[in-house]
Amino acid sequence: MTTLYVAWQDQKSRRWFPVGRLDSARNSVEPRYSFSYVNGAKDAQTLANFVPLLGFPEFDEIYHSEHLFPVFRNRLMNPRRPDRVEYLHHLGLRDSDWEPITELSASKGTSRTDSFEVFPAIEPRAAGWFQTRFILHGLRHTNADSIRRTESLQAGDELQVAFDLNNPAATHAISVRSSDQYVLGWLPRYLVDGLHQDDAWKVTNVKTTVAQVNLDAPLSHRLLIDFSGKLPPDFRPMEDQPQYQPIVSAAPYPTNKSSGKNADTV
Repeated sequence: MTTLYVAWQDQKSRRWFPVGRLDSARNSVEPRYSFSYVNGAKDAQTLANFVPLLGFPEFDEIYHSEHLFPVFRNRLMNPRRPDRVEYLHHLGLRDSDWEPITELSASKGTSRTDSFEVFPAIEPRAAGWFQTRFILHGLRHTNADSIRRTESLQAGDELQVAFDLNNPAATHAISVRSSDQYVLGWLPRYLVDGLHQDDAWKVTNVKTTVAQVNLDAPLSHRLLIDFSGKLPPDFRPMEDQPQYQPIVSAAPYPTNKSSGKNADTV
């Protein structure tokens, strides 16, 4: 099973809330999808007047579908667009092994019409080791020197991370820097918050490297980053935090469509 979380940003406070999770499970024929809300949705409702997503009106339901829900499908690039292969390349993907859930995971599933993002769950391997890939956030908010510095980066270059104590936009902010200390951007907020517990950063043996440089892409897609590290054996990133826990416990895909909510036609 592959799990993506859904986050929503309140435009007044600029605060991000995890509000839901999208799960994709394969059977012998095709993937099946489920969507459910997490506790962060109720926090967002109380603190920022969040309303449910289109097609998912109830916080205490689990929605199932044999096909990707329209609210997520509409966040994929049209396969008929001539620049599709180039777009997938910027995300580090190949058209030959494309899947909807993979594109959403890499692209963040953003839309100009709302303030939602999707991001992958961090799933540690044996002994707590994990690795994830993301598009570097915030390059356009740095300066001209930092932007020029990205032009000389190459795949495999090691980068450094540092706590940014003077960032007013986030309680926990971690900057990504070149080896000669140019600030290139920041780790995604979901990654930083999901790897904290009780205000403590839980990652050791951090390694941050350039996966890909897209000089022909907008600044928002300029750098693809690989980030890895080790977590304590008893720590489950994101899942151990109350706001990421589901409002309703997970349920298997219903064998009878009358059981549970089915959103194939929503």
